[in-house]
Amino acid sequence: MLILLALIATAVYLLSCFIWPFRPCSRCGGAGRFLSPSGRSWRYCHRCKGRGAQLRTGRRILTYLGKARDRGTRH
Repeated sequence: MLILLALIATAVYLLSCFIWPFRPCSRCGGAGRFLSPSGRSWRYCHRCKGRGAQLRTGRRILTYLGKARDRGTRH
């Protein structure tokens, strides 16, 4: 029963990663930039390159599996 629940939870997580592939950046919180300590200027976040979003881990797995399938079916 626990295995079935784990499989269902994994399927739901991967489906949500397919629908919503990005999450807010963990460093800047989705803003994409930081204020300087003086508060007069800002700079882009280096982790997300100023976009404010990062790919979720499940989406990285889905992309890897899709590319592996494509590599396996080429002639």
